[in-house]
Amino acid sequence: MLSRINFLQIIRDHLRTLRNINSSSKMVSRPDLLLFFILPLILSGILTIQKVELHSHISDFITAISILGGFLFNLLAIIYGLMDKLKLDSKDSDIKKIFVREIHTNISFNILLSLILILLLIVYSYQPNNFSCFTMVDYTFSLILYSLLILFMLTMIMVFNRIYIIMKKDNEQ
Repeated sequence: MLSRINFLQIIRDHLRTLRNINSSSKMVSRPDLLLFFILPLILSGILTIQKVELHSHISDFITAISILGGFLFNLLAIIYGLMDKLKLDSKDSDIKKIFVREIHTNISFNILLSLILILLLIVYSYQPNNFSCFTMVDYTFSLILYSLLILFMLTMIMVFNRIYIIMKKDNEQ
């Protein structure tokens, strides 16, 4: 029953794309671990401690993430078409096929992340912000939201960079 909405495989596959392609290691590479997990936590901790206001920008974040999520759905369809084309074209390199599969995985992860972010932002918008007993909940929610927002943007930049590399290689041939 829950297998239809199980998204853990998307997360696992995304984490697999964060390892060095030339390495036999199954672990996330250290620079990627630092960039995609440690840096967002540090930055979100700083933003939370500095009490950077989130409440007044929630509707802007929801709008932006909704638009980018819709864009990612369209991009996913384009990448799916490219995957079909690569299956038919035997002259394309295996590295390019791996790269396109990884882009597909990263886009899927970012769509999932956008859905989670929208849900969390909606829940956060209904949180009372004038009760002192909610201070710890507010800090925790802010830390999580900032981390996920930064991760969303970093993954988006990674997807764009990978697409740029593939297009550049196609134009060189």
